[in-house]
Amino acid sequence: MFAKKLLDIANCQSSDSRKYKKQWIETGNNYLFGLWGLIVHLVLLWGVLDVNFHSPIIKELPVVPAPSGSPAKRVLLFVADGLRFQTFIDKPPPYLRDVMKNKGVWGISHTRVPTESRPGHVAIAAGLYEDPSAIFKGWQENPVDFDSVFNQSHATWAWGSPDIIPMFTKGSKQNVHGSSYPSAWQDFDSNLNNQTMRLDSWVFNAYLEWLQSSVAETLRNQNGIILFFHLLGCDTLGHAKKPHSRQYVENMNYVDLRIEETVNVTENFFGKGTTAYIFTADHGMTDWGSHGSGLSSETETPLVVWGAGVKSSAFRQDIEQASIAPLIASLIGIPVPVNNEGVLPWQYFDANYQEYVGHFLLSNVKQLAHQVTGNRAITGETSIDWRETQLNNRIRKIEGHIDKGSIIDGIREGEETISFGKEALSYFRQYQRIRFLIYLSIMWLGWIVVLFLKITGTKRKRQNLRISLLQFVNIGFACLLIIMLIGYAVSNSSNWRLPCYASFAVISVWFAIAKIITLTPVFAKRSKKKLFIDIGGTLFLLVILFVGLTYRFALSIGILSLILIRIAKSKNVPAPMIWTSIALCAFPLLPVVEPYPRIYIVLIGICVAMSIVIINETSQSRRIMEILRLIVTSLVYTEFLDGRYWISWIILLTTPLCIWYYPTEIKKRILGIMLGFFCPLTLLSASYEPLFFIILTINLHCWLPATSRNSGSAQKITRDLIKAAFFMLYILLCFFGTGNMASISSFDPSWTRHFVTVFSPFLMTSLILFKLSIPLILVGCASYSLESEEYKKPVSLAILFLGDCLSLPLMYCVTPYGSWLDIGSAISKFIIALSLPCLFVLLRCLSYPLMELNLKRFRIDLLPQKRHIV
Repeated sequence: MFAKKLLDIANCQSSDSRKYKKQWIETGNNYLFGLWGLIVHLVLLWGVLDVNFHSPIIKELPVVPAPSGSPAKRVLLFVADGLRFQTFIDKPPPYLRDVMKNKGVWGISHTRVPTESRPGHVAIAAGLYEDPSAIFKGWQENPVDFDSVFNQSHATWAWGSPDIIPMFTKGSKQNVHGSSYPSAWQDFDSNLNNQTMRLDSWVFNAYLEWLQSSVAETLRNQNGIILFFHLLGCDTLGHAKKPHSRQYVENMNYVDLRIEETVNVTENFFGKGTTAYIFTADHGMTDWGSHGSGLSSETETPLVVWGAGVKSSAFRQDIEQASIAPLIASLIGIPVPVNNEGVLPWQYFDANYQEYVGHFLLSNVKQLAHQVTGNRAITGETSIDWRETQLNNRIRKIEGHIDKGSIIDGIREGEETISFGKEALSYFRQYQRIRFLIYLSIMWLGWIVVLFLKITGTKRKRQNLRISLLQFVNIGFACLLIIMLIGYAVSNSSNWRLPCYASFAVISVWFAIAKIITLTPVFAKRSKKKLFIDIGGTLFLLVILFVGLTYRFALSIGILSLILIRIAKSKNVPAPMIWTSIALCAFPLLPVVEPYPRIYIVLIGICVAMSIVIINETSQSRRIMEILRLIVTSLVYTEFLDGRYWISWIILLTTPLCIWYYPTEIKKRILGIMLGFFCPLTLLSASYEPLFFIILTINLHCWLPATSRNSGSAQKITRDLIKAAFFMLYILLCFFGTGNMASISSFDPSWTRHFVTVFSPFLMTSLILFKLSIPLILVGCASYSLESEEYKKPVSLAILFLGDCLSLPLMYCVTPYGSWLDIGSAISKFIIALSLPCLFVLLRCLSYPLMELNLKRFRIDLLPQKRHIV
């Protein structure tokens, strides 16, 4: 008998040990799953930005020497910032009009989007269009040092705006000298009138002073000199007064007058026939005084060229803006910048310089061929591509024409070769981008398989075969990973990005196959009608979510569809749910919330909340507490009380205590969460946000009895997905119900005026993010209350699954081309689709303490009852 008891105890201990070991392994697997999910999302986020916005600039490219015999010793480059071609040609300034007719050539310089100052000046000086890596500097400056005609010149002097001149002096070889006026002068106040002319006046006066210096005297006969005049007056007046205004035209004429003066002084000082002149603009401007997009008024800028080596006729030749860089280089005989993509406009030159132009165009082609070779090497390809072979053959053909004296044939062949070279350059750049995106997509697909099996999977039978197959897969993928990394190390490639993304893709597939071996998906048997509703409804709502990221009104259609799906699944849909859903549809149709407070709308929300408390709250103490909080909040919002120092902060910090004072019954606790967060949300609101929060709460409140929390283990993937689609719709509605894509970067500090008014970026940003998180916390609590106690896999995983499915097509929508608004919108859509579900999963962790904790459980009896009387 005793031995039997010992055996039972041993078996019990062994069973407990196995159970504990199983729980420990399962917990470890969950942590590994969470860690891998975090890594995947971080790599996806960084990878998409890195692939699309990696700089195309290659610094190690060789410099192609320029031929001798240049027509000019120096060039004066005048860039009238923001001068559009339409205004220039409709009301041409007198001196430049005379130059266009009698002394030089002219045309339209076609810019590329984004039509902004920095990329425009980089294109003019370097022949390089927008460097997408500038996004990491907020588009304010070029983060990568680039080669330009200023660097290649013997010496360059530049005068102009403090936003433009330092961009070229920063990475120069000590041969670029620049001066700027104070940044405070760049004032867009429309009341300044002609004071903006001092911006351009300072530039011309600075040049005249420089001519009187000893430096100018020593450079009188020096070749390869560039003098750069950045003229900001037109841009400033265009923003303030619009480009069709009298002040804008007057500033253009003033610039024209000073250019005439500068040309006369230059010719007298350096001698006639030794200087070339270029007048152009970095970008144009719309009728309403903006620029950045691709309208013709923004992309068409004037170009006038005259002086040494230039045709003296009314010849017009339109060119691309990047072609100005090789034009400058050819006029003074300096090498073309190594990353130049422009084509030498050989038609601009006098016929006497035809042979020189042919040789320089050959240098232009060779420089582009070096870029093609460099970009091919970056892709990891070690062998010469057929495009390079054909490019080299064409270069030899051009050399043959020039050697035979057939200069025109060589020039024409050179133009065709440059077109072919630019196509090859574009191919290798796109090839690299597509390759990286494929690696990211493979990693994403592997993660989706792991996540799908995490939601639906159960362990397979035949454990011995499963273990053997799993070991084989682990060894195979480990060897593949090692071989791939060794191959990269042996190749001596400097592109570390390629093996990194490839490694993540291999590891993701490795984990996915391991999950497929160990788990199998299980689906519940359901009627065809319900299955069609679940799958069809999920796909339709995903489309709505995709469209809703761009057009807010699509979310209204989604809410109506959500009601129809619920009615189709269950006829017992509460009437308040239908009416509140219709009310929610109105918010995406309203104008976005602006920073200017609309006090009466906020007070209406407070009155509605007070009515809810009076009608629904049965506890006298909680009713008094909530009414007092609402009254104090209204007094602070209307500024009868100053809440910055303690009142507003007390309301905010006591929110959890107010919520925990409510009973843990689901409906009452959800009501407590709404009322608890309502007051701090109101103090951070500017318009209809409190009303939106109330209606959202009532809608979710009506959903709670419609779905049983103890629905059992029959709740499987299709039902989870449709429920996850509902929550995804609510998640996007939480943000886009009161804002839009532009609101992401337009938060106003005035929203936090009831908490802090002294500028504090970190504190203000934290408060605004807290405001945005409040509706998400409410949706997370609703998700927690609707989850099955028996079915332990939370719906939040299904929400993460749908969010990641939504992010894949958006990943391919991110592009480095277009206006900064287009680029920013594409990035914002991808980040929202990728991060909002993750944020929801994190905020849902707060749902447990908010839904389960109760202050009454922690009540301490200070005077316990005595059981005995002494």
